[in-house]
This record gives sequence, structure tokens and C-alpha cells, in this order.
Amino acid sequence: MSAIPVEEPRYDVHAISLPAKTFTGDFWFTHAAGDRLWFALGDVAGKGLPAAVVMAMIQEELEHRITSCARAGCDPATTMNRLDMFLKPLLPSNRFATAVIGWLDDDGSITLVNAGHCPPMIVRDDGSIEQIASTGPAIGIVPDARWHSMTLTLNPGEMLVLYSDGVIESASADGDDFGVDGILRSLPPSICARTVASSIADAATRHAAGRAQYDDLTVMVISA
Repeated sequence: MSAIPVEEPRYDVHAISLPAKTFTGDFWFTHAAGDRLWFALGDVAGKGLPAAVVMAMIQEELEHRITSCARAGCDPATTMNRLDMFLKPLLPSNRFATAVIGWLDDDGSITLVNAGHCPPMIVRDDGSIEQIASTGPAIGIVPDARWHSMTLTLNPGEMLVLYSDGVIESASADGDDFGVDGILRSLPPSICARTVASSIADAATRHAAGRAQYDDLTVMVISA
């Protein structure tokens, strides 16, 4: 298990990752550059060591690409394109990954790209939820793939929640998935990133009622 806070002057950030087995196929990364906080979270198709090997390649390249793009002021869609080009010649035909890459500016603007990943959600201060759909395909699999970024605003008192499919697919003994509804039910009154991330991860684990964890589970929360 890893639970690592990232302290920023403007935003509260916390990520929790629970591998289903010894190795994980989930990946995440944050990088502060100037007035922007870059973030990424994703999931390699498959489980165990094969997925973990791909994850390690992505993690290393992602850190390099985001750091480089932060210096150059690239759009997150450019970062995703470059990650895709890096992966295509390396991945076997049955491997791909989903990912969200974006940045959060000090003025509250979010610019992000979603490559076939679980829709990130913004929890608004009035309690409403805004989900962010895919803006392009999964990475490493589609020829000539393209992505576009979208821009939203995170106001004071609001949260951006990113998660892997291991969260929503956590199944009860009756076979019912935790689902997005489970995330919404588990949101605490607090907007403390650590509290929210822990509440979601704990609720998904309880939902499985002691059954062996089927998939890697990762949550990242950014609070304004």
C-alpha cells in the first residue's frame, strides 16, 4: 500500500494505491512547476507482473514527459500523444493503458486529457458532481490516435477526484460493483484530500466484505 501526500501552497493533494497482488498495473504522478500542478493517473490492462512491467515503463516515461512538457508549456494532449508514440513499438498487441493527464493552475483552471480512463469527477461546492468523459482512445493501441484537452474550473471548496477501475469494479459477495455511486456515497463532509481519498478507498474495500481484492485500486484527490 502507498499513501503519499503532496504538499502544495495552493492545493491539497493525496493519493492512495492498493495493489491487488505483489505487483501493480496502476500508475500516478504529480509535478509542481511554476504556478501549475501537473497530475496523472492511469491503469495498464491486465494484472500481475506483465502489467507491472508495462506500468514501470509508463511511469518512467510519464515522469520524463511531464517534466519536459511542464518546462515547455505543452498542452496535456501533446504529452499524451508523446506517451502513446513511446509505447506503441514496445507493447504487445494485447496490452494498452488508460490514463488521465492534466494540470491545475493557481487560478483554478484545469486542463486535462482523458485517454479512455474512468471519468474523473469534480465535486462542486453545492454537492453536484461533474464527470469528465474520454477525450480520445486508450494509449498504445489505436493507429494515428489523437486526443484533445478540455478546460474546466476548480473553485475554492471543490475537489477533483481521479480513480482507477479497481475502485468502481470492487465487487461485493453478491457480485455488485462498488460503482460511481459507491464513490458518491463514501464522500465525507470534509474536503481534506487525505480524508476523502481514505474514505473512498476504505469504502471500496469494505464493499468487497473481506473477499480477495480483484484489481489494483488507486485514488487521487486534489482539493482547492
